[in-house]
Formats: sequence, structure tokens, C-alpha cells
Amino acid sequence: MKKNISLLIALFMTVLAMAQKSTDNLTGRWKTAEGTIIEINKSGLAFIGKPQGKNVVVLKDLVFTDDKWKGTLSNPKKNTTANCEAYLEGNKIRFVVKKGMMKKEIFWSKTD
Repeated sequence: MKKNISLLIALFMTVLAMAQKSTDNLTGRWKTAEGTIIEINKSGLAFIGKPQGKNVVVLKDLVFTDDKWKGTLSNPKKNTTANCEAYLEGNKIRFVVKKGMMKKEIFWSKTD
């Protein structure tokens, strides 16, 4: 019985540690899997992301709502835009991108 209680406490602590917070700081430089550096900055209440040195928004209106980071992610090369949820996981952001019935995970790594 003690073993089960310890396991439940450990599981609960892990869930708390992984929980997203509205105070998460997503600003900075992030590297995509393709090697592109994206600069994320706060614009009003939302975060936006642009490739370094370009005036193209690839991450738009990322706001904390319903205990999640939600926004829009664009791929200018493919001319596509989709809704996304973002999860800060240490020095990485995991985006869950959804368009229609399709779903894909994308990871960016912090560079600074």
C-alpha cells in the first residue's frame, strides 16, 4: 500500500512539473529542425515568432488560454498555416500542429 501511495505522489509531482504556466517565458532565439533561427518576442499579450533577419511571421498570436499555449504556426515555403498548441519542455518547445484531421509534432530548441 505504501508503495502505491509513493507512486501516486511521484506521478502527481511529475504532472505538476510538466504543467504549462501563463508565466512561461518563450522569448528568445529558437532553432527549428531545419536549422532556421526563429526569434520569439512578446507583442501585447501574445508571442510572435519571425525567422532571424526576415519580416515574415511564422508564429502568431501565441496566448495562454484554457491552461495551454495556443496560436498559429505558418510555413511560408509551403504556403500553409495551421492552429497549434505549444508546450515548453526544458530548453525545447514542442508544437502540436493541427490542420483538419492531420496532426504533427514540431520541436524547436533554445539557442541562447
